[in-house]
Amino acid sequence: MAYVVKVDDRGRIKLPKNLANADSVIIIEAGTFFVSIPIPKDPLAETYGIIRTELSVKELKEITEKEAERDALGRHSK
Repeated sequence: MAYVVKVDDRGRIKLPKNLANADSVIIIEAGTFFVSIPIPKDPLAETYGIIRTELSVKELKEITEKEAERDALGRHSK
C-alpha cells in the first residue's frame, strides 16, 4: 500500500489514519526518497505468533550471536 501525504512548511507530515496508532516510525533514507516503517505501541503483542519455532529464546539468541560474529568477521576480512 502506498500513500501520498503533504509536507508542511516545517517539514512535518501527517500519517494516514491506519498508521497513526504507532508511537514511533523508523525512517530509512533511500536516495531521493525515504521508507517509513511504523513501530506499533506494543511490538511484542503485535508480532506474537508470527514465527513458530521449537527453539527456546536462549537457543535463538546463541544462533543469532554466532551468525552476527560470522558476518562481522567476514566483513572485516574483505
